Amino acid sequence: MGVSLVSNPPYNMAWNVPDLAGFMPQYTGWPIPPKNNANFAFVLAGIAKITDRAVFLLPIGVLTSATKEEAEIRKLLIGSNMITAVILLPDSMFESTGIPVCMVIFEKNRKTTKVEMIDLRKHFEKEIRDQRGQYGGNSKTGRVYHKEINVITRGTMEKTVRVIRDHETEIGFCRAVIPETIRKNDYSLNPAAYVEKEAIEEKHRSFEDITADYNRIIETKNRIKIRMNATVAKRLGYDCLDTKKPDLSEAFEVVGQKAMKENYIRFSPDDGIEIRCSTKNGISEMIIMFMNSWKQRIIYLNNEENRLLAEFRDALLPKLMAGEITIPCSWNTRIKQEETDADDDDGTES
Repeated sequence: MGVSLVSNPPYNMAWNVPDLAGFMPQYTGWPIPPKNNANFAFVLAGIAKITDRAVFLLPIGVLTSATKEEAEIRKLLIGSNMITAVILLPDSMFESTGIPVCMVIFEKNRKTTKVEMIDLRKHFEKEIRDQRGQYGGNSKTGRVYHKEINVITRGTMEKTVRVIRDHETEIGFCRAVIPETIRKNDYSLNPAAYVEKEAIEEKHRSFEDITADYNRIIETKNRIKIRMNATVAKRLGYDCLDTKKPDLSEAFEVVGQKAMKENYIRFSPDDGIEIRCSTKNGISEMIIMFMNSWKQRIIYLNNEENRLLAEFRDALLPKLMAGEITIPCSWNTRIKQEETDADDDDGTES
């Protein structure tokens, strides 16, 4: 029977690279792992000792780290056909660390070049465990803490073993990947880059219902139309209500709906507030009370409007992506003009 290994080495620790590391058996033929991170130093030392299989529990940073040495090690591991499977594990599986972790399975004398990429981040159950304090005197060690952690069920474990053995592909769970695919992805070993996500069908209300609610909000805003001096508005904090929103009616027209336009406040250099009130000699307390209540009401209605516009956007996007509706040319013209205006505001020279 061959020599196998299971290892959970310390994570992301610095190490003292031996002067003759390049001549040591475990590192011969490999780039020397960087001084500031010994993750791959442990991996290379482990796989040098096995004749069969090694399983490492590691921080997920090893899968995509950008340092030259670690990137080259990943490339050589794929080239030497040593990686059998990479498994992304759920968060909060361990009481002692919150670092996202993965499991990497190495194997010598493999009969296939496929790497099984498995994403278990959503395949877990929650469990409450009791943990007694370890430090801080009797006040701490005498307490029992109830900690919620994520656990992988036996059924999921058995399924994981099966898909590795049979090189299966399942949407939302796993994918058997050939080395060429990994090469095209810059030798990233993160399963999230390979496992196809499950398509979630999002349900939205009809455009008619969304538009009716949107128009109800705008109509409520427009019941009171106020015109006031811009300086007074700024002093009272009402200038924030001047949203200067673009005309959104075209957005609703693409789905055959008609949206109302906002027309509830206007700032001007003219003196006064219409609901007539001169500002030359101060502002009546009655008007301040009214305006404060009105302002809070407008803020609430603005939030409702934003919520409905977000719902409308989410309902509209699938139809845009599917080509069922098209964006009017005037939108592109407006977007370009807004970008030009933004550049002018930055004060940059063209």
